[in-house]
Amino acid sequence: MDFDQILYTLQSLPLADLRPLIMIAVATAAAVLLALSIEARLFKPSGRMGSWFGVRIVSTVMAPLTFALVVLPARAISGMEALAVFYLLLLTVAPLAWFGSHWLAGRWMRPPLAPGESMLLAVSGLAILAIPAFALGFAQLPLQEAAREVDRRHLPSPGAVPMVHAAQPLQRFTMPGAGVVYAQTLKAPPGVQLERVERRVGGLWPTDHSTAHPMWCVHGSDVHLMWSAGEAAPYLRLHWARDGRKSRSEFFPDLAAAQEPRAFTIAFRPDGFDPVAPIPRSRAYFEMKRNDGSAWTNTNIQQPDESLAQDCLMPGYQRASWQEEGQVQAVGIMFHLPQGQPLRALVTRPPA
Repeated sequence: MDFDQILYTLQSLPLADLRPLIMIAVATAAAVLLALSIEARLFKPSGRMGSWFGVRIVSTVMAPLTFALVVLPARAISGMEALAVFYLLLLTVAPLAWFGSHWLAGRWMRPPLAPGESMLLAVSGLAILAIPAFALGFAQLPLQEAAREVDRRHLPSPGAVPMVHAAQPLQRFTMPGAGVVYAQTLKAPPGVQLERVERRVGGLWPTDHSTAHPMWCVHGSDVHLMWSAGEAAPYLRLHWARDGRKSRSEFFPDLAAAQEPRAFTIAFRPDGFDPVAPIPRSRAYFEMKRNDGSAWTNTNIQQPDESLAQDCLMPGYQRASWQEEGQVQAVGIMFHLPQGQPLRALVTRPPA
């Protein structure tokens, strides 16, 4: 878990659920304070506690600065070269910045510290910094469990505002080969621009927004959801803007309010088809039939004038080159379950 995800989890949970993490934080703070008090007592007999304190101020400044000198250049490079740059800076720039700053700080203090004392403080400073680092590693399991608790209880994120999108009735369909499937539309009011949609999984929001999202698609500023009963219902966060002000809202479907199930149908035309509910393009593939009678499967169905941001197969869907590539004979819809084989629904064109 990165820092933003940790902070989000801590802000989302009620105070009563944070007791194990608070105990770890208190124990960590006590250990750090104990180590600092032992250091201070070593310099008290010689009257140099002020010099020790000044060096420790330098430590608090150099710790994040040294981290940035190593991590930021490595993150600016992609591929295996980033790892090589990281280790190179860790073995050259980091020791020079950390130990050099402590040596200079000890020399400038009044009364000054001996070079050996400054280096000793640099080494003990690393040991003190290791205490919260070790505590953070120890807290990973409680933090991950806390994140899952946030997800199980559908707790809203800090800063989330009431949703402006109007949730349309939750529809329930039956598909041959896939069983029960849910579909729902979140319709944007006039003047609202949808910027991004994210799905929370295991209590954590994604950090990579380039991955596929088959549980929903976007048309204009509307969001259309579709998922199988074998998949967990998606918890979504919608980033939107109105009148130049950006906000974010969260949504979780009410499965108890789903309509009675009915068959999922598609009305086929020569140049395309009309699904009874929008289909996320990343879920679909087409079975095609050329004019010469040969059949083929089209898995790359995105057309040149279609974008990744607008990825719904809506009623009125049309194939621009249907006369050359042939008519769509069937629409396949895939549902990838957490375990086991994916479900494959196939809605076929009725015979002429």
